[in-house]
Amino acid sequence: MSVSNYVRMVALLGPARVKDIIFTARLIDAKEASKIGLLGEVLPDHVSLQHRANELAQIVASQAPLTLRVTKEALRRIKEKMSPEEDGDLILKCYMSRDFREGMDAFLNKRPPKWTGT
Repeated sequence: MSVSNYVRMVALLGPARVKDIIFTARLIDAKEASKIGLLGEVLPDHVSLQHRANELAQIVASQAPLTLRVTKEALRRIKEKMSPEEDGDLILKCYMSRDFREGMDAFLNKRPPKWTGT
């Protein structure tokens, strides 16, 4: 395992849990993997998995595209050790957008937003 993989595991699980898994070389079942944060969900079969994947795709596709794009970029920068002072352009990109105004208007008027990605 590379050091970069250790860094990712420690960030996700903490050093004690990484030591436990690596030092004992034990296998982790789905229930434990879900409990410690390696998995988001455990589904019983392929049909359930396909249904859930489609459901999640629809949920994500219905969200504000600029917010999704900026979140992806912020997470990429955080991974590369971005400091909080470097996020101004990301905040402005969202809060000064048409989609932000549309989201606020939709919320205030209790209607679904119509995202444009602008």
